[in-house]
Formats: sequence, C-alpha cells, structure tokens
Amino acid sequence: MSKNVQPKKPNVKILLSAVLAIIAAIVWIQALNQDNTPTASENSRALIGGEFALTNHMGEAVTDKDFLGKYMLVYFGYTYCPDVCPMDLQIMADAMNELDPSLVDQINPVFVSVDPERDTVDVMAEYVGFFHKDMIGLTGTVDQVNNIKKAYRVYSAKADDSADYLVDHTSYTYLMDKDGSLLKHFNHGEDPVEMASTITALIN
Repeated sequence: MSKNVQPKKPNVKILLSAVLAIIAAIVWIQALNQDNTPTASENSRALIGGEFALTNHMGEAVTDKDFLGKYMLVYFGYTYCPDVCPMDLQIMADAMNELDPSLVDQINPVFVSVDPERDTVDVMAEYVGFFHKDMIGLTGTVDQVNNIKKAYRVYSAKADDSADYLVDHTSYTYLMDKDGSLLKHFNHGEDPVEMASTITALIN
C-alpha cells in the first residue's frame, strides 16, 4: 500500500533571509547613489533662467540665444520705479566698474522691464544710459514679459489702477553663466565692491 507523500513546507527562515537580503541590497544601492542626488541649491539654480524673446533698447528683436557665450547680470524692474530699481541698477553699474576690464568684456549687464505698457524702446534707451554704457534694456509685449518673468521666477504686479501706478516686484540681481544657467543671485542693496569680488571669484 503506497503512502501519501506530503509536500515540503517552505522554510520560513530561508524566505525571511532572502527578503532581508533584498532590502539590504536596496538600501546599499541607495546609499551609494546618495552623493549623486542633486542638492536643493542645484535644483534652485536649475529653475532660474530659460528661453525668452524680447526687444532691446535699440529696437532689435533678441532671444536668450543672443546672450549665450557671455555672462549676464540681470535685474528686473521698471523705469518709473522711484527708489529700489535705480539703487540696484546703480549698484550693478558700480560693481561692473570695480571689475577688471578683461572681465567686464565678458559680462552683459541687463535690465528687464516688468512694466512694458510704459517702458517703450525709447524710454528704455534713455533710462539705461543713466547707469552704464554697456547696459542692455529689454522690453516687449505683456505676454513676452510674462514669459521671461516665469522663466526667471520673478514676481511683479501693479500696486493700483491709477495712471501713475507703482509696480511691486522682486528685486534680485541674477548672475547667469555663459550657458544661461544661474550662478548666483544678489539681494537688494548689495555692496557693489562685494558684488564685484563675488563675480570675480565665480567667473575666474
């Protein structure tokens, strides 16, 4: 008479060991890859900058491609700004004047209007001339300005609906690399000598 052969039960300890081994392997791989994870700072830099199409203060249509190959110092503001914009643009100009001439030739100082309804090409041409001989003024249609604001994560909004309205806006100066990526941002009211020193250290 034949006996019934009972199937062997799986060894629980072996299964548990296999699961733990897999988990350990996953944790180890993640640990090895940890150094390759972009930092928060790198992620922030990647978010600033991008494509744009505007008109410069000489009436020429330009895009982000026209600025590749040189560094950019970029400030967003408007010509009717009573204090913050002229202060930061003068700081930018003073910082440019502090730089070694060989470095100045590698940098485009750029002023982007967030008030295109009033900042026409002629207005921008007169305004940028007050600050630095190399400063480039950029304006455009409302949609074009909104596009570059989005690319650079810039906020601006009219304070009211009066004829002589002010515009609330962020007041950073961006140092962009030759490939259009962000190298550094400067806050409102930076010391121009320190700004020049930082720029020199970053691009030398």
